[in-house]
Amino acid sequence: MTEQDKQEADKLAMDKLALRKSQAGMRFIAQMHIYNGGDFGRLDSFIRDSYHDDMLEAQSAIERNQILMAMHEAIGRVKVKQVVGTHEHQAIVVMEAEKTDKFYYVEMKVEEDYPHKITYFSLQKMQESENESQRHEEHKEGENGQNDGHKPTK
Repeated sequence: MTEQDKQEADKLAMDKLALRKSQAGMRFIAQMHIYNGGDFGRLDSFIRDSYHDDMLEAQSAIERNQILMAMHEAIGRVKVKQVVGTHEHQAIVVMEAEKTDKFYYVEMKVEEDYPHKITYFSLQKMQESENESQRHEEHKEGENGQNDGHKPTK
């Protein structure tokens, strides 16, 4: 293990500790642990018990569970790549997917009062940088011998 690998592992350990000290982080850990295990019956129960009623009125537990099931099928399990920030009632995390080389931005907020029900959850694919988009286009062009009329931008 190189020194850089050791530093990255230490930082990730500190990030995970920060999540455990936050009410939002604890709920994030619980939800993603159930998600990674693929137990969607248990995930449905977690959503029903842990999400604020307003969240469930906007989108039912069934709908939320179906979205997470489809995501699990498409990208597989996820792991914490970096904790961007935590607060007692909010956690912002970058996740790495098992089946793709993409990163995902996750934000969770919980109410201040016990039982700290989830009031906000967002999981979205992070946008590629301009350099990544260009490399992707160049890779596609190299595979096909053409880039379907679109030139990479610089």
